[in-house]
Amino acid sequence: MTLRVRLALVTFGLTLLGLGMGFSITYEVLERSRLADLDQELKLQAELILEKGLSSSQNQIPLEIENELLQESGLSSAQLYRGQQKVWEGGAVLLDQPLDAAQLGRSGRSETRGWRVYTLSRQNLTVQVGQPLLPLQATLTRYVEVAVPLAFLLALLSGGLAFALVGLAVRPLERLTRAARGFASGDEVPSIQGKDEVATLARAFAGLMGDLKAQRTREQRFLAYAAHELRTPLSAFRASLEGARIQGRIEPEQLARLHREALRLETLAQNLLALSRAEAGEVRGQPLDLADLAAEAFDRFQPLALERRLELDLRADPAPTYADPQLLEQALNNLVANALRYTVSGKVTLRSGQENGKAYLEVADTGPGFPTNAPEGLGLRVVRTVVQAHQGRVDISSGQGSRVRLWFRLFRP
Repeated sequence: MTLRVRLALVTFGLTLLGLGMGFSITYEVLERSRLADLDQELKLQAELILEKGLSSSQNQIPLEIENELLQESGLSSAQLYRGQQKVWEGGAVLLDQPLDAAQLGRSGRSETRGWRVYTLSRQNLTVQVGQPLLPLQATLTRYVEVAVPLAFLLALLSGGLAFALVGLAVRPLERLTRAARGFASGDEVPSIQGKDEVATLARAFAGLMGDLKAQRTREQRFLAYAAHELRTPLSAFRASLEGARIQGRIEPEQLARLHREALRLETLAQNLLALSRAEAGEVRGQPLDLADLAAEAFDRFQPLALERRLELDLRADPAPTYADPQLLEQALNNLVANALRYTVSGKVTLRSGQENGKAYLEVADTGPGFPTNAPEGLGLRVVRTVVQAHQGRVDISSGQGSRVRLWFRLFRP
């Protein structure tokens, strides 16, 4: 059973219950109100008859009283007793026996044999005035006959309206359901409007689907990068091994090539791991000084700079921040390695410091700069992703040489 049908049935049930209680209360109020009016009317008649009976020596009731009973009440019956003996009877209905024999000599209202009776006693005289309850019961029965089907009809109408309105309310959820079913085929996540709870839930779910889609896109891009970057070193590695297998020995040149490709594969694996962690937001932050990272990178790349006959310069000023040292180290390694690889002559400079309330880490070189409209390589992509994972910013300038500056939040313990 769908949510729409369940809510419609609940609305139908609650409406029927509410109308039933309302009509029952109305029935009770109508019955009590009519009986109260009837009791008041009977009381007034009894007082009038008793007063006339006491004022007459023979306890005779004037004819106009009887006529009044006939005109006003129609079906009323009145009896006057002295002790247990009936001395007068009037009204539209004449009875051989008292209206309520048990009440003779007493005062008060009673109900017996389908009659509403009011008894009034004074000075050995007792008046009983009554009216049959059949007209009231017929009226109330007619009320029930009308109210019951009306309540059912209104409840059915309410359930139908609820079914239609709930359909409008859950329409955003139905759209999201269709989008979720087509998620594997790349369907777009629909835009949900409105401010009610259903629309809010739908937007939250749409946001989740959007995040999942973005994550899936990142995973596909990551796999594409990995396949592309791994193809070249693995091919070179296999070619060197096949050459050594054919020759039956490993030449020094082949060994050196295998070593280079192994280092390249290691660097590639480190880059892919850093990219995966950064895209997943897996940042293990701790207080650190970017000057220390720059100094460590200077020591690490100094031999390579000497091998390439390049000057490696260090200008490390304090730049405290809160970041993941492993991710920043990998990003810095990529920048320094690229700078040393593409700089033919001149120098590569490592800087750290503070500016405008921010900490920065910079790598500058005197090389040819970044080529225009060239696709971004894995190394620079790792740099951007790592910095974004730290809520930082990357500034790149290129011309006579290139400069990449990484901005981070300044950490003040």
